[in-house]
Amino acid sequence: MKKTLIAAAIVAASQPLLSLAEAPSAAEPSAKQLEQVIVTASRVETPKSQVGVSVSVLTEADIQRLGYASLLDVIRTLPGISVSNNGGTGKVSSVFIRGESNFRTLVLLDGVNIADPAAPQVGAQFQHLQAADIERVEVLRGPQGMMYGAGAGGVINIISKKASEPLRVQLGAETGRYGSQRASANLGGSRENWQYDLSLSEFSTDGFNSRESDPSGEDDGYDNFSGSARLGYQVSDRLAVEGQLRRTDAESEFDSCYDASFMSTDDCLDEFVQTSYSLSGDYRGENAAHRLSVASQDIERDSLSLGQSSYAVDGAIAELNYVGSSSVGSGQLLWGGEYEQQEFSSAYSEQDIDSLGVFAEWRGDFAEKVFYTLGYRRDSLETEDHNSWRASVAYPVLLGDEQQLKYRASVGTGYRAPSPYEISHNLSQDVEAVGPETSRGYELGLEYQLAQLLQFELVYFDQEITDAIIYDYSLGFFGAYGQDEGDSQSEGVELSLAGELGETFGWYLNGTWLDAVDAAGEQRLQVPQRVYNLGLSYSLLGDRLTLNGNWQQVEDRLDVGGEVLDAYSKLDLNAAYRLTEKVRLTLRGENVLDEDYREVAGYYTAGAAVYAGVQLTL
Repeated sequence: MKKTLIAAAIVAASQPLLSLAEAPSAAEPSAKQLEQVIVTASRVETPKSQVGVSVSVLTEADIQRLGYASLLDVIRTLPGISVSNNGGTGKVSSVFIRGESNFRTLVLLDGVNIADPAAPQVGAQFQHLQAADIERVEVLRGPQGMMYGAGAGGVINIISKKASEPLRVQLGAETGRYGSQRASANLGGSRENWQYDLSLSEFSTDGFNSRESDPSGEDDGYDNFSGSARLGYQVSDRLAVEGQLRRTDAESEFDSCYDASFMSTDDCLDEFVQTSYSLSGDYRGENAAHRLSVASQDIERDSLSLGQSSYAVDGAIAELNYVGSSSVGSGQLLWGGEYEQQEFSSAYSEQDIDSLGVFAEWRGDFAEKVFYTLGYRRDSLETEDHNSWRASVAYPVLLGDEQQLKYRASVGTGYRAPSPYEISHNLSQDVEAVGPETSRGYELGLEYQLAQLLQFELVYFDQEITDAIIYDYSLGFFGAYGQDEGDSQSEGVELSLAGELGETFGWYLNGTWLDAVDAAGEQRLQVPQRVYNLGLSYSLLGDRLTLNGNWQQVEDRLDVGGEVLDAYSKLDLNAAYRLTEKVRLTLRGENVLDEDYREVAGYYTAGAAVYAGVQLTL
């Protein structure tokens, strides 16, 4: 009954919008926002009006307007997303999409899976990602196993900057509270058939005492050096090739670890090195387009106690991906295959797992009025095979020259394969290996656009996890991984509003109301059930000065042991002044109201802080 009422409410909400115009007729969108192209939904460029799934997009202008240095802070402004952080910049962080943990979220950076296979559950180390060289972020919400395979309970697709002009040079520097220092440099350009980009960024902070149990009050600092290089060549009108190298080297101080004699100490350091390589080729024939890519990623992590290594692990991911597409009649056929190998190794054990997946999706329409997709995928895992599927439909209705309404719905399945660590740990305990956990979800959505004056989106979603992999202390001698007998569920509503008044004032408002429970029906830990964001942007002095703000409210959270975490609100402000065409000054305030709050029990968060910077474009 509850689901029926919510679905009916979405339909009912469209009636006042339909009354704004005469009898509707379906057509291609005319508003700029509705002509936006989405890549992540089907791995090929698709007009937003024809997309039947939930995708949020942040452009380079959005990222610059928000002003955050960390990509983690950028994406937490989106609907359906929440974040938990253990004590400040660079510390362990988790990203939840519709209540699902980060190890059920696939994170791609320029098409490369950047998950950490050395972690107990394979997920991206999001806390190390900087926003300096990012051009676009697309977040695909809901189970996406059909299109992206294991671990894709949601997809975050990050695309770095690519220069299109002959030469572009950008330099940036910033300093602020907690001894924070940041510097970045981006060089890119194109000449004849060549295109290149080089990006370097360095960040360091003294931090603050991250853990409440540390009585010394000693600061826990963080250092991050990241760099990337990309080189592309247009072989012909039909063929282009590109290679890329990316590396992140980070060190993070933390509290509460153990030395060689198993004595507790707060002199702890986490070292993290991530290196990835990729090579891809795109070929567009007369009747079909093809993309082939190969990627390799290595991760080295070490935890040091009193300067001595206490736990070192290595991980690697090797990938081979192919995607093809072709127009067939009035529709489009998409097909592809993926091979992936994940490796984990430590001083005590090592493990690797392989998977091979093939998929196909048909994108069609009925009289260019209703757009739909049907897709199927087959994955061969070492433990067992798995099938995934997805279907979506979008019905855009043009209400006028600059008004459009869109109904949409989608249903799909996904899964998460056991990680190399989970398999290795069970073998060491002489416990049978676990199989994949599965997920399914559906959503109903309504979108409305009135030129740039108003964009509206309302989504109801319902998804569940079956055979969730959990740590069971009753298995083996020390405990091992088993599978939950029940279903964990996450259902809720996402509301997004945004608009512009003239060329000087913009705003957005989004909210997520979530009911996320585990197999026992208990509220999921560290997942807020309500999150709201309100953002404002105002330009003056002929667009030379831009003022921006983001206010976030987080409510109804439980931590380990059932501890209730207080609701909190946080206000961040950002100002940018264009001194000349080449020089831009920035001033950012985070938590300007000095809210005393916790994202994870037992860990402090940053107080009010101000950061000043300068950006130079040549």
